[in-house]
Amino acid sequence: MIYLVAGISCLLLTATFYLGGFKPLADRLRSGHESEIEFSMRASQWLVQGVLDRHFALARQTASRTAIRQRQVEHLEGRISLESLRAFSNPKLADALIANDELLGIERLGASGERFLQVGRVPEESPGEACLAQGASEIHLLKPIALGNYRALVYCSPIIDPRAGWVGSDLLYVDAGALHTVIEKPQERDLRTMTFGIADSTGDILFWPGAQAPADSLAAFESFIKGERPGQGHLVRTRDLEGTDWQLFAVINEQRFFAETNEQLGRLILVLGILVLVIFALTVAALRPIIRALVEAHGLADRAQRDGMTGLFNHAHMQELVEREIQRSRRYRNAFSLLMLDMDHFKQVNDTHGHPVGDEVLNHIAQILTDLARQPDLAARYGGEEFLLVMPETDPEGALMVAERLRQQISDHPVEVGGTHIPVTVSIGVASCPAHTPPPPRQTMIRIADEALYASKRNGRDRVTLQVIDAKTSRSLRRVEGPYPDGRKTRGTAS
Repeated sequence: MIYLVAGISCLLLTATFYLGGFKPLADRLRSGHESEIEFSMRASQWLVQGVLDRHFALARQTASRTAIRQRQVEHLEGRISLESLRAFSNPKLADALIANDELLGIERLGASGERFLQVGRVPEESPGEACLAQGASEIHLLKPIALGNYRALVYCSPIIDPRAGWVGSDLLYVDAGALHTVIEKPQERDLRTMTFGIADSTGDILFWPGAQAPADSLAAFESFIKGERPGQGHLVRTRDLEGTDWQLFAVINEQRFFAETNEQLGRLILVLGILVLVIFALTVAALRPIIRALVEAHGLADRAQRDGMTGLFNHAHMQELVEREIQRSRRYRNAFSLLMLDMDHFKQVNDTHGHPVGDEVLNHIAQILTDLARQPDLAARYGGEEFLLVMPETDPEGALMVAERLRQQISDHPVEVGGTHIPVTVSIGVASCPAHTPPPPRQTMIRIADEALYASKRNGRDRVTLQVIDAKTSRSLRRVEGPYPDGRKTRGTAS
């Protein structure tokens, strides 16, 4: 009975230690692999996008050849024959083939689909109908085709004449070997662990490593396309490719990806089952430096994102936060506002009271900014005596209300140093996008807020200037708020 109770106690201790110690640690280690997956996705997307951008530039350059386009217009107007057009144009297009090793063939179509010119390798059945269906829009990437021994990417490029308008389209057939290389050898990663491919908007797989990739990875992606679970032990990640309706996707085999971590944890559990009491003490001792390292790493990461004096986010991390919130606002079409404030006459405070007092003033402003910031707001020290407040889902009226409350709070609470009250005022600039208005790029958004801030400076300081960004991304200066020198309030409209 004693042995049974001891055995049960050991089993319960083992289970408790596993559920309370090893499993959370395993989850933490596995979550760390997500960043590795994200890095591999970004790197592969950058390589694939580089290949496509190079091809788009080539298609744009070919379609813009002025001399060939003018001859084509002359033929359409009946001034020269088709034979003359070909005699003039084919040698020039052939030069383009010689100049670019990836270019397999060029086919030029008229606006009605007639084949005017062709050089190099072109298919017997032209995809011209799919190309012409795009009309005079921008360059489009059609589905790849087999072209002899090559797999070819097909770029449909409209030909626009300044006088005659759309006169036809170019079909460029480009060797897809560079894309195959990226897909088959993604940063030299083992394809059994992480398999990359390219699919179009309908879910058709366009590029796949073929026999080198395990069949279960392909089956997992096909299940994912159908809206089903990818299958036991698989993850699927996707990224859009700019300029196309294609997606780069990756199928991760969890068992192989986490094999090293799982093997290490399995060994520890096995030893724990044999000598639970000894392992308990040794495990505590072994985990202590790991936990300390994790805590220290977390602390270092947090300190790297914070301003050393005020404790707010620093300039570098603030750029990431603004970019993230702009992307989120664009995705969900929410309102978005950015507030920038600068202390008035800060140099005078430093010169009069000394830099230590100046630091206390900055900390005082940072504390008020932290206290008044709402839960989703993000406060940062932009640099010197400038601060930034990122306000997601905040329309111009709400942003103006926050800015004025912040200005008033700072003005009403001077800094007390050694029995001396130092009055503090700030000038504030706000850039705001109403709902359904996509924010401009990060640099532009910050610049607009900065312009509003310096408008407040020019208009007398201790005031708020709001710039609202309309649906066409133009700016209109709407409101200026703050006390006049005589103490009166103003709330009006300026242009």
